[in-house]
Amino acid sequence: MLEVDFKVVVGSIAAVVAVFNYLPYLIGTIKKTLKPHAFSWIVWTVMTTVTFFAQVADNAGPGAWATGATAVTLFVIAIMALRNGGYQITTSDKISFVGALSAIPIWIATADPLWAVIIVTTIETLGFFPTYRKGFMRPYDESILAFMLTITKYSLALLALENYTATTMLFPIALIILSSGLVLELLWRRRVVRES
Repeated sequence: MLEVDFKVVVGSIAAVVAVFNYLPYLIGTIKKTLKPHAFSWIVWTVMTTVTFFAQVADNAGPGAWATGATAVTLFVIAIMALRNGGYQITTSDKISFVGALSAIPIWIATADPLWAVIIVTTIETLGFFPTYRKGFMRPYDESILAFMLTITKYSLALLALENYTATTMLFPIALIILSSGLVLELLWRRRVVRES
């Protein structure tokens, strides 16, 4: 009888959700109904890739698959965002972007997966600020569905982890919290602001 490994099944489902997670952004960006902020998506691509490798180094197992699949899809969105002009980049966006990227050398110097994830999670949080700002000003330019799928994907990824440590859990938990905050902001702002 074929034995099914629960963590492999859940990790696989999380990876599939990761790919579908960004279909609303891909379709919306192609149709130009969504305007992702390039700085956020570039930061998220770099940080998610680093986190994937840190999770693999700490034996996350199938729980890392969603992070790896996410890194690939984020890269595609970042390229599309740049192609479409990157959105209206402000001084605070530039400060957030430079601050996020300046932490990368610190991560390289530590060479410790836990410190890498702590730094990357901090950078990822900074990467959310331009999208929070844009979501506040233009709540219809973001996809609530995409961020709901992010919450689902990382919840499944937590279930699929082989090794529950701060290194493997911090990033997914932070993304669940950050995405939940953005979804709540977008829902609230859409009740206040009419679509233009």
